[in-house]
Amino acid sequence: MRQIIIVGILLIACFYFLFSFSNRQVQENRPPEIRITAPLPNSTFKWNSILPYEIQVSDFEDGNSEYDEINPNEVLLIVQYLRDSSELKPYLKLKSNTNYETLIQMGSSTCFNCHRAKGKLIGPSFTDIAAKYDRDPKTIELLAKKIMTGSSSVWGDEKMPPHPDLMAGQVRELVRWILENNSDSNRDYLAGLRGSIKTREKIEDKEKGILVMTAIYRDHGSDNQGQSSIQAQNTLILKKH
Repeated sequence: MRQIIIVGILLIACFYFLFSFSNRQVQENRPPEIRITAPLPNSTFKWNSILPYEIQVSDFEDGNSEYDEINPNEVLLIVQYLRDSSELKPYLKLKSNTNYETLIQMGSSTCFNCHRAKGKLIGPSFTDIAAKYDRDPKTIELLAKKIMTGSSSVWGDEKMPPHPDLMAGQVRELVRWILENNSDSNRDYLAGLRGSIKTREKIEDKEKGILVMTAIYRDHGSDNQGQSSIQAQNTLILKKH
């Protein structure tokens, strides 16, 4: 009788373990997949030309970009121009340690509906904002307040709507990121699954030129509580034609 009880307890314990393991497997958030589909790998680019791009995203929980299940503004593309291959390895190392948290939050909000990193959309470009304002704490606080409460007649007739849903600390980090990361003329940030890049003009005769395109997407986690989101990225390196 005692042996039967022990065997029963062991069977119950095994069943509980297997059930718990299976439950954890179901709750686990699967990582997204992102791929730059255009231009193709090993492609080249030309000076002062238009380069179309396209990105595909698929995620078990969020859906697939082919079926319009992914918010385009949450798909980000970082384009970096390098003079030659000697700059490639240091840049890739630096990029691997870069925290894109604020940029990803901007994609999740409405920032890219009205602004671009370079070139005016509805509102001013991030580059123009970075050139106009200092990076001191007082300026950051002032701009953060304008974003949260709204403003008008600063960059023309267009009005910026208020953003009361954003936290003050989050907005300050957003402003700080804009002021600190948009003064490099060789770098651009874009949002969307497809678009085009205007390549720069050749400056020096000996410039070989490399474009590094990095697509980023962070998923929304699983449907279960306590699951953190996962970021995926894909990098494409283009040499000058």
